[in-house]
Amino acid sequence: MAATKSPLQRLFTWLWRRPWFRRLFYNSIGFAFRGQRHWRMMNCGWTPPDAPLPSSLANEELNRALYLRVVGDTPLADRQVLEVGAGRGGGCSFLHEHFRPSRMVGLDYAGASARWCQRHFSRPGLEFLAGDALHTPFPAASFDAVICVELTHCVPDKPAFLREMARVLASGGTLLVADFFYRRPDAAHALGKFQEAIATSDFVLLAEEDLTAGVLAAMRADGARRDEMIQSSVPRPFRKVAHYFGGTTESSTYAGLAAGRAVYLRFALRRKP
Repeated sequence: MAATKSPLQRLFTWLWRRPWFRRLFYNSIGFAFRGQRHWRMMNCGWTPPDAPLPSSLANEELNRALYLRVVGDTPLADRQVLEVGAGRGGGCSFLHEHFRPSRMVGLDYAGASARWCQRHFSRPGLEFLAGDALHTPFPAASFDAVICVELTHCVPDKPAFLREMARVLASGGTLLVADFFYRRPDAAHALGKFQEAIATSDFVLLAEEDLTAGVLAAMRADGARRDEMIQSSVPRPFRKVAHYFGGTTESSTYAGLAAGRAVYLRFALRRKP
């Protein structure tokens, strides 16, 4: 049986489908947490379900592990790499430090977040810009790889999204996507709709990997840290929404994955010549 959402959750879900609200929401997050440079990653995280956990999770180890899993064996060193949906900049910074691309660009829909990241985290070879995933500010064939972690659920037009990603990628370039998808075929972010969009796109599917078990394990393991961060940083009237949105075990994402209504997948796609 599907879990019953509270009136607040239903209102948030309805608003979340509006682009203007997502921009306002992320800009508000950027403003509210502008002094907290330790919180840099917003993804659900990943860990092998039965593997020992790191001794500390204070440095967002499970969030970093998700990026490593998403990248897999895709070569990024000395390449031109774009992350669409850069959020608070932690993913881009980690990719730049770990893989050493020649150029790493983080693009985010929220201008305030992009400016905050540029001010605090930019360095030679790493920059942050504001822009829309459907209309990026880059010439054609600008990048060798594009990474999108938990972005596609915010993009209503999947075919248009894939067309824009194909445009900015060089021939043979790689698009890496990780996100949760709903199994219900009529859902706005249905897995079937994304798979159909891939089938008619300028991409060849290299891999489709189910990460659900590892994502659920990470959300459970990291729940206490996230809860403490919300309790200490979010004003009391907004904590309920923060738990709903913030990748905790109280979130709709966790509930959907745990109940089997959603699945968390990694896609690796190659740009056709």
